Amino acid sequence: MAPTTPKDVKTFVVPHVTMYFDIVCPFAFIASERIDDIARFTGADVTWVPVLLGGLYDLTNAPQGKAGSSSDAVTSPQKKAILAADFQRELERYQLPLKFHPQHPLKSVDAGRLLCAFPPAHRRVLAHALFREYWYKGANINNRATLLRIARSLKLTSRAAPTHPGPFSMDPSLPFELDESVFSDVQWAEKLRANTMEAFERGAFGVPSFWIEERQRLLWGQDRMHMLEADLISLKLARPMESIRQLERLHPRCLRTPPEDRIRKLTFWFDFSSPWAYLGWTQLERLQRESGPGLKIELKPFLLGALFRAIGTPMVPMETMPEAKKTYILQDQQVWAKYWNAINAQEYPPLDPVGFQWPDEFPIKSVTALRVAILEPKTVPAIYRAAWSDNKPISDNKVLADVLDAAGFAGAKLVLDATTGLKAEGVKEKLRSNTDEAVKLGICGAPTYQIGTTLIWGQDKLNVVQDLVLGWKPGFSHLKASVAAFPHFDYRL
Repeated sequence: MAPTTPKDVKTFVVPHVTMYFDIVCPFAFIASERIDDIARFTGADVTWVPVLLGGLYDLTNAPQGKAGSSSDAVTSPQKKAILAADFQRELERYQLPLKFHPQHPLKSVDAGRLLCAFPPAHRRVLAHALFREYWYKGANINNRATLLRIARSLKLTSRAAPTHPGPFSMDPSLPFELDESVFSDVQWAEKLRANTMEAFERGAFGVPSFWIEERQRLLWGQDRMHMLEADLISLKLARPMESIRQLERLHPRCLRTPPEDRIRKLTFWFDFSSPWAYLGWTQLERLQRESGPGLKIELKPFLLGALFRAIGTPMVPMETMPEAKKTYILQDQQVWAKYWNAINAQEYPPLDPVGFQWPDEFPIKSVTALRVAILEPKTVPAIYRAAWSDNKPISDNKVLADVLDAAGFAGAKLVLDATTGLKAEGVKEKLRSNTDEAVKLGICGAPTYQIGTTLIWGQDKLNVVQDLVLGWKPGFSHLKASVAAFPHFDYRL
């Protein structure tokens, strides 16, 4: 008789994840320091697969700048400054004292071949050692002697020259001699090329990238690892993501406090033409609830296209992206909408659902809608939902007026005041002034969250915004980002 499983005994699925990485990518290094915790909490089987980041850039026809990033060659100085500040914040939040090698990026071909040679059971340990030697100690990973020194420090034994394993060795032993011959072995060179091609064929255009086998889906970036964790928990429990308890807590935080009366101000810089600004806007009410009545949120409309012209950014940045990245970004927006929708549903009382569909008219000409928002900020919800949830062409003044009428406003009058009425010149000047201010502040896109003099770009950084609003201060608050916001407590335990 076949064994049976008692009905009251829960069975769990073991999810499978492939993590594509290259030692010379700092974001892959951050991911390498976080992935083990996620694997432990979700029970996922994580396979570490080395690739050549430069090879992915070649396959996707992405330009590569001097610093090794595909965005270096096409990124404006303002955006570079924002990204640099964001990167330093991430290092501080995860308490990673990273430093760049003077000749960064070093060639990682030999490091990749060595990683391919190591059995999967030992590859994670070697990858950690290589990452930390390069990013903490500035080791020359383009030097074969250095690579062998690091590998030998793991005290693995070779099948060709067996020794007593010792208390710090790992079994089984390596199936090859740990010497220079590993770098000239054609099979490892071919394996590294095959890994890179596999990642590309699965949609990867950069690292770290995570392939979820059961979903047949790719996630890119260490700042998407909370979504990776949510997916893995969903697979493990065989439950939809929406039912995961305290889903919002998977987004790492440094600080969580009860709502406060303490006076604070957050400025939300936006343009109706940005899908990311729409997604960010859907979370402002939740941010207000968490922070308390002392937080004042100011909505600041500006012309994103005019800012792009001023700082030298393409008018539609997505059109300049490699095809693989463009495809991913469109999917990523849908994933974020689903994620925020699930979080809104878990609030008490629940917040409005987050509908999202790509509009038939894009890019959206949002000038009149932005002027209306300046005249009457309460119109923002109706305009945003019309543009990004209901697929209504808000650049058409008649459609815009109808949207406003349906929301209880005097639509025709607001549109008239925003275009040719007595208030038109004043509101036009206010929109120009907001845009000029955005340029002077160093804003590079929408949405941008401003807390004091600190600028946070992107709705995917809302967890950082929440920390700053609650009082986390970079350089002063020595709290590590975690799912429970305190370094010594984790609700998943």
